[in-house]
Amino acid sequence: MQRMLVTVAVIALVLASLAVGALAAHWPFWHRAWQWQSAADPWPAELAGPTAVLQASAAPLPLHWVSDARLAPRAGDDPQQLIIVGDAQGWVAYWSAPSVDIHSPVDGRGLATALLAPLFGALQQHMSRPVLDEPVRMRIDEWRGDARGEITPRQLLWEMSGLAAGTFAPMNPFNLRAQLASGPDFNRAALHTPLAWPPGSHFEPSPANAQLLSLLAGTLEGGGYAHALQRHLWSRIAEHDARGLMDHRRGNMAAHCCIRAAPVDWLRLGLLLAADGMIGTERLLPEGYVAQMTLASPVHPAYGLGYQLTGSREMPVLRMATSGRRLDVSPRTRRAVLWMGKGVPPLWLDELLLPGIFGPADNGRGG
Repeated sequence: MQRMLVTVAVIALVLASLAVGALAAHWPFWHRAWQWQSAADPWPAELAGPTAVLQASAAPLPLHWVSDARLAPRAGDDPQQLIIVGDAQGWVAYWSAPSVDIHSPVDGRGLATALLAPLFGALQQHMSRPVLDEPVRMRIDEWRGDARGEITPRQLLWEMSGLAAGTFAPMNPFNLRAQLASGPDFNRAALHTPLAWPPGSHFEPSPANAQLLSLLAGTLEGGGYAHALQRHLWSRIAEHDARGLMDHRRGNMAAHCCIRAAPVDWLRLGLLLAADGMIGTERLLPEGYVAQMTLASPVHPAYGLGYQLTGSREMPVLRMATSGRRLDVSPRTRRAVLWMGKGVPPLWLDELLLPGIFGPADNGRGG
């Protein structure tokens, strides 16, 4: 009897040690998973863990600022934090709540995916062969001979990869959406995402699409996603450093969320597209690339290359919308509008993209 008790005690001790070891090894996942689970909004206020620094430009696009009370909330508007509107010439008007600093980093949430289409344009600018229509099996060894290997970056940007979106169960370590949100390996979770539809046949947004695009951008550059993003995009347009969430130290950066950057630099991203990929007199994106972004996908008339499409055929608008954040770009009027707040963006934001509403005509007050 005593020998049996000792044996049971030893087994229990071993199991407890294994459980503690597993918990400790996956502590970053559990920490973030609980933040997702307990968040009051759809997005946590901040996620714990290591980050990658995206270094700013030594000579960002200069902006000429006007503080404009006409952008303040109107009767019936949901609470908001800031509105910034600018044009491709660098004239910018803004309104922000007293507690908001437009130069201090905030989590862009789903705005992170707005970086991917411009990044592929910037990469294309330096490559002799087209990269958007190259099957991913050319870059992802794990998918050679796999049906998923026929997916192209263009289909990923169109959200037409056919990869399953799945459901988000934050506290389930075996849930692929949870692994994409909390780790421990963002790229591995994306690579394990199964096909639900044949590639190119069905529109279904999935965070795995963004993560796979980041993996491909990293292989095209040769130094990983964070390096490619910083070298080819962020260090060319931004005034301030940004930080992107990593799955683990020396690991992969999240692509579908969780980049903390100053609102003025999120606007600069929009102004890059409003200026047809130009930074001053330098071309950062190939000529005609932004026009490609405004073309609807084959199966979804309201979705273009990495962005939603609104507006009209004559004046298309590129939109990236997520909880509490929205970036709108009009290549035709060469304007961009950034809104950050709570609730629903005000309907009158669309007016700010129209010519003659305000902007350079008000530049006598610029600084």
